[in-house]
Amino acid sequence: MNINKALRIILITLFISSIGLSQVPSAQKLDPNMALKEADSDGIVWFDPREEPFGLTGMEWIKEDGVYRRLPKQPDWQIRKPVDELANQTAGAQIRFRTNSRKILVKVELKERSGMNHMPATGQSGFDLYVQDEGIERYVKTTRFPHDTLRYQVELFNEGTKQLRSFTLNFPLYNGVESVLVGLEQGATLLAPLPFALPGKMVIYGTSVTQGGCVSRPGMVYSNILSRKLGVQFVNLGFSGNGLGEPELARLINQISGTSFIILDYEGNARKTIINTLGPFVDILRERHPQTPILIMSKIRFARDIDGSDAYESLMSLRDFQINLVNDRKTAGDENIYFLDGSKVLGDDYFECMVDGIHPSDLGSQRIADALLLAIREILSN
Repeated sequence: MNINKALRIILITLFISSIGLSQVPSAQKLDPNMALKEADSDGIVWFDPREEPFGLTGMEWIKEDGVYRRLPKQPDWQIRKPVDELANQTAGAQIRFRTNSRKILVKVELKERSGMNHMPATGQSGFDLYVQDEGIERYVKTTRFPHDTLRYQVELFNEGTKQLRSFTLNFPLYNGVESVLVGLEQGATLLAPLPFALPGKMVIYGTSVTQGGCVSRPGMVYSNILSRKLGVQFVNLGFSGNGLGEPELARLINQISGTSFIILDYEGNARKTIINTLGPFVDILRERHPQTPILIMSKIRFARDIDGSDAYESLMSLRDFQINLVNDRKTAGDENIYFLDGSKVLGDDYFECMVDGIHPSDLGSQRIADALLLAIREILSN
């Protein structure tokens, strides 16, 4: 290799390196709180949360299949390919445990790199941690990592006092997880989680909004908010762009053991086809759950659903259809079916609750959770 060619290679390498450095946001260079720090794993022992004593929720078929997935790998009924692929995204799943470890780390391998254009990587691909503090689950920290990585190791808890605490780790919302390990101090106590305050499982079927698009971190998807507020296990079956009310999904819901409450919120994807699918979907659920409360929520109000617009008129028309379906079933003797008007849950300033005019921000997800919380508590009290 001649000197000129070698020099050109060196200059090109330096140029590429300078581009990489310049792409680091200035805030991360200037603010130490925004910089990524490598987790120290000295003295840490790693555990697989699929094994006891961990409690793993939101993945009903994991004992049979062994993979982090929201539907079975080989379902008894054929499901569409998009639903099958979206089932690999781990929205709403949780790892629960108790430990006196002063440190908690996670070591994660993702299925895909992050890079959605309207959702932070912390929500798409991150885990966040909650600790129970005087009976209230308190947010601690979220994993942060380079967006182009498939693997990361992050410290989520570092507390000087060694005492037994209850923890919940929430899974990523819009990515799959090939593997996750929980790191604790060597010699730390590890115990099974305390039981949920309410028995059974609440199952929610829906759309991208249900799956968590586009909140900032996993704990802010409204199924996880409700899980904390009610003290109950949730199974999140939101399938982004693909909540179409197929009968196969109703049959799969019927395979979930211990279901105590069902929420249907899929108008946003089904649109007018909900007129043909909602009744049969409920019929299938009633075959297995004749008395289980079923709450039907109509679509939330998008930014474009302005009074007098065609979009608003469609919203009202499909809302009225769902109201009438619930009332007709009640008249026919189904006393445990209910309706929540989704067009009202975000409030008068509904347009402030969106990331992109459609998908809720943390504010929007919190308001959905608040409305559902009131409805669920009223239903359970009756």
